[in-house]
Amino acid sequence: MKTLFARGAALCALLWLSLPAFALDEKDLLPVDQAFALTASAPERGQIQLQFKIAPGYYLYRHRTTVKADPAFNAAALQMPAGKKHHDDFFGEVETYRERLQATLPGAPA
Repeated sequence: MKTLFARGAALCALLWLSLPAFALDEKDLLPVDQAFALTASAPERGQIQLQFKIAPGYYLYRHRTTVKADPAFNAAALQMPAGKKHHDDFFGEVETYRERLQATLPGAPA
């Protein structure tokens, strides 16, 4: 379980890249763990459920949301629902998540 939370912390660091690129000053942004509150659970062997509670005014880009798991988990691709289509000035046509995102990371633990 400790490893799962360590992975969650690493994931939060990766999510920093999903913050709005147009922010004028870093001090105006929420800390990552407040902007994207992550909880994780393992409801069954070979499956990790990730739940992101996204702060008002923030969003995650589908194409920039990734997870890096311990190699022993043999993770497959992160499964996410379709996001809301959005035209972004930097990335063009994208899908985003606001308020919450529930994703599943399947794997085949050794």
